[in-house]
Amino acid sequence: MKEFKVNEFITLKLEDLKTVIYVAGEKFQQCKFLLLNIPIEDVVNFTNIESVDEAAERLGYSLEYDQPYYEIPPETEFWGHCSNIQVWEENDYNTRILKSDLSFPLLKKLVDVGDIRAERVFKEEITQRLSSGYLNVIEYLFEQDYIKYLTNKELWKVIIPSLEKLRRKKFQARLWVYSTELPLLLLRRLVRLGDDLALKLLKDVIIDILRTNNISNVEMLYNGGYINLLSRDEFWSVFGEDGIILKKIESQIRQNKMLTYKDISGVSITKKSKKGKKECCYFNLSNGVYINDGPMVFTFENGNITGIGVWSNDRNIFEVSHLPSNMFYLNHLEILTLSNVNLKEVPLEIYNLKNLKSLSLSNNLITKLPQKICRLEKLEYLGLGWNKLKTLPKCLRKLNSLQEIHIFDNPLNKKTRDFLKELKKKGPHFI
Repeated sequence: MKEFKVNEFITLKLEDLKTVIYVAGEKFQQCKFLLLNIPIEDVVNFTNIESVDEAAERLGYSLEYDQPYYEIPPETEFWGHCSNIQVWEENDYNTRILKSDLSFPLLKKLVDVGDIRAERVFKEEITQRLSSGYLNVIEYLFEQDYIKYLTNKELWKVIIPSLEKLRRKKFQARLWVYSTELPLLLLRRLVRLGDDLALKLLKDVIIDILRTNNISNVEMLYNGGYINLLSRDEFWSVFGEDGIILKKIESQIRQNKMLTYKDISGVSITKKSKKGKKECCYFNLSNGVYINDGPMVFTFENGNITGIGVWSNDRNIFEVSHLPSNMFYLNHLEILTLSNVNLKEVPLEIYNLKNLKSLSLSNNLITKLPQKICRLEKLEYLGLGWNKLKTLPKCLRKLNSLQEIHIFDNPLNKKTRDFLKELKKKGPHFI
């Protein structure tokens, strides 16, 4: 049996024609792949690579799959593996020389068996590879939870430069992945360890990213759960005077002044014990595409709140008894959706929303529209389906911007149906 001793801890053996790594006399793992097949004409594309991981990725296929088969005698392959591991050891366990899925587990094993040099290098290599910005390795380190071996001080050494890099780019990331999200991920880890300074910094970063008003940034903050670290005061501070107004509306909702819950049987939960009462939700920042999907969303563009949606997918969940008067101070509001919330009337103050282009009030209990709705000169869409309307204001004919009205499933009287036929000749589309 062939055997090669790299140092006092590492030995390679040729067993059953396979190369096996032993650490401190204990079988560690079998060596799988020896070669990277780089065509001569492609060598120039590999001059700037910093690790075997990058070279493997640049080849465009995994080392495990789809590479051409080369007949290498087992003994020759054994000495090739021995050479690779020896070079890795002689270069102070540099993890760039071997694939990460071998170098880091092997390095960790050496730490476990008492290799003092490996213990020093192990943390250094994790820190350096995190700072490298190379996605695959960073992702591997997180997935294998190697981050837990770093102290708070060592984490800060990675956070500061990676955060500065993100700030220089004004938080504009083509894609939010482990490498771009790195400072946020590490800060959150410190927060969970009770680091108050990390919490303060992370909140500042979240607010800065929110202020970019970039939808991919917003999605990252919500999908990653970062948004939940902000208090509602901190959250609404991003959205100026309009944010103060919507914060008050949200507060009214949470105090059940505007909204009450009902269970599936239709019984108001507010009449039950507090123990059985559900907590009301918050407004979430939306990109506008899903403004109707709620349950409570808003859009923010050019420094103003431009859309609000309160929507329920079950008529027995939300009940809007009235609209808060401060809603009508949102002068730049273009979209207002209040769907399936048991709304019974449209306030006269609706006319104050001069920039409103879309008003969706479907699936409610509305019996009458105020005449002042006809002052919404920019209104393009009016959704009134599934209500209890018998009549419509005749002044709707004066709304020259109106392009579409949804009025299905309402008990309209004959005069109103005749009026709609007349109105349709002017252009609006009815469903």
